[in-house]
Amino acid sequence: MRQRTRLASLVAGAVTVAALLAGCVGIPMSGTVTQGDEISEEGPVDVGFRPSGPREGATQQELLVDFIQAATNPQSDYQTARSFLAQSIRSKWNPDAGVSIRRSGGTPTVVSDDVLDYTITTSARIDADGRYTEDTDLGSQTLEFGFVKEDGQWRLNRLADGIVLSEDNFDAVFTSHALYFFDPSYTFLVPDVRWFANSQRLPTRIASALVKGQAGWLSQGVLVSEFPTGTALGDVVTVISGTATVDLSEEVREASNAQRERMRQQLSASFSNVRTVSSVVLTIGGVPLPINETGAAQAIKQPLVDANPLVRSEDGFGFVSNRRVTPLEPISDGITAIDAGAASLGVGKSIAVARAADGVYVISASGADPLRIDDRSGLINPSIDTTSFVWSARRASTASITAFRPTGEAFPVDTSTLPADASIVSMDVSRDGTRILLYLSTDSGPVLGVAGIIRQDNSVPDRLGEFVQLPVDRLAPIDATWASPQSIATLSLNGSNAVVTTHEIGGPSEAIGRVAGGKSIVGGNGGTDGLWVLTSEGELYKPRGNSWQDTGVDASFLATQQ
Repeated sequence: MRQRTRLASLVAGAVTVAALLAGCVGIPMSGTVTQGDEISEEGPVDVGFRPSGPREGATQQELLVDFIQAATNPQSDYQTARSFLAQSIRSKWNPDAGVSIRRSGGTPTVVSDDVLDYTITTSARIDADGRYTEDTDLGSQTLEFGFVKEDGQWRLNRLADGIVLSEDNFDAVFTSHALYFFDPSYTFLVPDVRWFANSQRLPTRIASALVKGQAGWLSQGVLVSEFPTGTALGDVVTVISGTATVDLSEEVREASNAQRERMRQQLSASFSNVRTVSSVVLTIGGVPLPINETGAAQAIKQPLVDANPLVRSEDGFGFVSNRRVTPLEPISDGITAIDAGAASLGVGKSIAVARAADGVYVISASGADPLRIDDRSGLINPSIDTTSFVWSARRASTASITAFRPTGEAFPVDTSTLPADASIVSMDVSRDGTRILLYLSTDSGPVLGVAGIIRQDNSVPDRLGEFVQLPVDRLAPIDATWASPQSIATLSLNGSNAVVTTHEIGGPSEAIGRVAGGKSIVGGNGGTDGLWVLTSEGELYKPRGNSWQDTGVDASFLATQQ
């Protein structure tokens, strides 16, 4: 079952009312306040492409139903939907203020001769900058719509900004677009997923949200933007022959050439899902902003690892190809020497971190003896980041999370943003080193979330930023992994089966099958297609269509790659 996540916008909610009126008939327009029957919008709808304008002689209820249908078409700045509004508010209404995505029908109530209240339940919302969050605790909203007659015809003269869509209509009208920001070292471009309507204004919406900056949980030095504070668009983004011209405010004039190059990188990456854009030009007041090509390396948008799974088997520790394990020497010898039960391979395959019965070890490709850096009891599987810091923790407490240099020097991490009563099921740092994924167990149920990593001098982990929880079912948590830079995958227990679910950070989640006896999951390349699941019997599975296929490989554990 798909779930949706969106950030709330009170403004968006008002229009939600209207959407739910489709199919509602017979609402009295005078008399005492009455409550109508529940209604829904499951009837035939022209999904957002050719809706009609107001019908001659339409009642208030008919006008409202048609207005909501018209709001599925974002073309020409919702021109058709605006035709349902009174002249006094037609240009003031802001449909981009947010979206409420409804799960079920609502209940209309007549308040007076020219006012309708409407009570609805939403499943998710999007805010004005495209941030998407699910309404995990479904609650009702009562929205008010006012009407006035112009030239003898009813028109809407009072409503909140924003629109409402059914889930099907949302899928048809909106698409996700990752806005990209840099890690503090400018090595990686990291995604911040947003959702925008498919219209002529799409490049402008993307650019406008980008220059405003990253989401709050990715601020405080987690990610950085090269757009100076206060930067805004000077004009709409135009696209001619594949070239997007982005006009910016005066704040960017003093930017260095390196900053200008990085601004263009951010825009180009953020436009990558817009098929009409192939290049970007920056201007100020319509005058091109000079950018001298320096030949500097472009930031990495999609960190890649070896496409083959990394396992420990009877043949050693190494990569599997054609059901054969090729040992990764001399790291394989170190894994065997400590009888490791879990491992993570660092960038460049030059270092690995492994958990054994007596602690967490660092194993170097130089052939040096394994070095135990954490001898605490009850340790979970460790993770290693892009700067070779080893992340280790005791299962019993999130407060125990500690970052270690490969030499063993320890740096306790401030985890005060995490649930205090939680135990840790799994912990994984993203391949760009900017975020940490945590699957937790609490007395009130499982908790899944991500937090930004805030470092000292862009290197030493200091504390975790805001912990953003993702919608998760109440099944017992088993394991979690990064599936891509913007998505994660979880294993949770349902009877004897492990349910695999993918979660887009700032987007929907989706169950993608079950693996009997699944005990660990690891991501590779290509999102869902790059996932691997190992069972308690040592069988390695990979996704195949709508199911999971046994690869014929036997292993004692499945390792992650950074």
